[in-house]
Amino acid sequence: MPGGIVLRLLIVLIAALVWALLACGSQETPPATPPALAPMLLPTTELPSGPVSSSAVAVSPNGALVAAVNPDSDSITLVDAIGLKPIKEISVGDEPRTLAFTPDSRLVLVANRGSANVSVVAVEDFTTVANIPVGPMPYGVVTDGQRAFVTEFALGYIGVIDLARQTLVERVKVAPFPAGLALEADSQGGQSRERLLLATHLFSGQASAIDPSTLTVTAIASTEEGTNLSQSVAVASDGMKAYLPQTHSNATNTELSFDTTVLPVVNVLDLTEYIVLSEQRIAIDTVGQPSSIPFAAVLSPDGGRLYVVHAGSDNLSVIDLAANRSLANISVGANPRGIAISPDGATLFVNNTLDGTMSIIDAETFTYIETIELTTIPLAADILLGKRIFNSASSPVLTRDRWISCAACHFDAGMDTRTWEGFPDGPRNTPALLGVGETLPVHWSGDFDELQDLELTIRSIQFGTGLIPGEAHDSLGTAHAGASSDLDALAAYLESIEVPPSPYGSNRERINAGEQKFTALGCQVCHPPPLFTDLELHDVGTGDPAKEKNPHGRGTNFDTPSLRGVWFTAPYFHDGSAATLRDVFSKGTTHNISADISEQELQALIAYLRALPVQR
Repeated sequence: MPGGIVLRLLIVLIAALVWALLACGSQETPPATPPALAPMLLPTTELPSGPVSSSAVAVSPNGALVAAVNPDSDSITLVDAIGLKPIKEISVGDEPRTLAFTPDSRLVLVANRGSANVSVVAVEDFTTVANIPVGPMPYGVVTDGQRAFVTEFALGYIGVIDLARQTLVERVKVAPFPAGLALEADSQGGQSRERLLLATHLFSGQASAIDPSTLTVTAIASTEEGTNLSQSVAVASDGMKAYLPQTHSNATNTELSFDTTVLPVVNVLDLTEYIVLSEQRIAIDTVGQPSSIPFAAVLSPDGGRLYVVHAGSDNLSVIDLAANRSLANISVGANPRGIAISPDGATLFVNNTLDGTMSIIDAETFTYIETIELTTIPLAADILLGKRIFNSASSPVLTRDRWISCAACHFDAGMDTRTWEGFPDGPRNTPALLGVGETLPVHWSGDFDELQDLELTIRSIQFGTGLIPGEAHDSLGTAHAGASSDLDALAAYLESIEVPPSPYGSNRERINAGEQKFTALGCQVCHPPPLFTDLELHDVGTGDPAKEKNPHGRGTNFDTPSLRGVWFTAPYFHDGSAATLRDVFSKGTTHNISADISEQELQALIAYLRALPVQR
């Protein structure tokens, strides 16, 4: 056993002995959490060097603690990495997404997507010492101890935080929807020097390289066509390669089957030439077992193994990189969104976000050590069950061979920015599910009149056997509601999904002008507030009769989409033919007003649409 581990074990045993003696000498019931962390957190003379990545779970650099986010509980949990016991659950901001330790192991920084801030948690006394405002929808966070970097997902920036001043000091414009981060740094004489900041982009599969000294984007690498859900990056200790777990959306395939729709991959990026090494791409289903949504990865300290957790199929793949083969496939809890490894490479920690648990696994023998509880998820029982079903590809009732979950195309109830050519009713742009419970019917053809009709999607698109016994009904016929408690739970979760506030609400003068133009053009006839849809079908001149195959004879009539959250849902129309809101107004018949509107009026109209629903 390495000397550092032995030393930490001795420290923990001494602290526990002292605590036990104190407890025995007292007539009072000892507190549930021993205040004995300080000896484990003595500062090192040399800061750790090498890459660090944003993650839903992280091990402190000194190996003493593990921290994990609890997104639905608005908290993080600290775990004793040696004794493998939970220490404390600590409230942070809304919907914490990822976290990172400072190099001295004393602070945890937490990116809170829902409250647009970064919480600073002091682990010695379990207190949140600051909540630093950042841009909307922060996602990934990393730090060198002096500065922290956070991806601002909604508007496409990387925020730079001065930790001494506890304030956002800079914002770097990057490509849309930045998510994961990795920071490679050297350390000398107690000072760190950042060499590379690497950001992933959730929907495009791109990766941006940022020079931390100049805060400029120096390169953008593109992975294979169709890559999606790229929210994590693991950088090799020598800084030569980066590994990106992603989902390949095979949207142009017109003969979709369960194993040709979405494919689990890990792309490998050469960080010297900044190109993707196509010949080293890891096809998870080929080298190992079929899996859904490769979501987070971590490398062994020697760089020989890659550990990948799959948020859809609830499993962990262990990959021998030299042989490009799977060494193990391990089942974990519901919706694992983060994985971390101890500094000695002996122990893996997996954050199962929809179980509120952590799976602890021996990294050498691939055996379970323990599963510990992190939090009690405060969702209603039916909504929690429905959320698990929505995110799961682990059961044959939902999909074949653990391949497709609802979340594979509607991650976090959003969309995948793809138009699928092989759907049974014609080409279909994936719609977001924000506020879907209020805007029935569902589908561009308006042929799902209840949320439980998703039973048909499970059967025809995900290739599952279904949540109800026997044959499913026609979507416009006998109701599916009440036929299955699981299906009703899925509907309850979908009913609970809300439309998030728009990040585009600051220019009130332009927004007001755009609202006036919206009304003057008569847009509110089909898009009346507050839902901004009339819940009806219309032919707006964008459909191709030859491609429409809807069995209910809807032809080129399409459901009026709600405009709430439209800033987030490009491309537009049923076939994704409008890449931007500007393009919307030069397509089809009803929306083609480009010749009748000035540039200033068009900009104002777009500003209003981006701000919906406008916060009054």
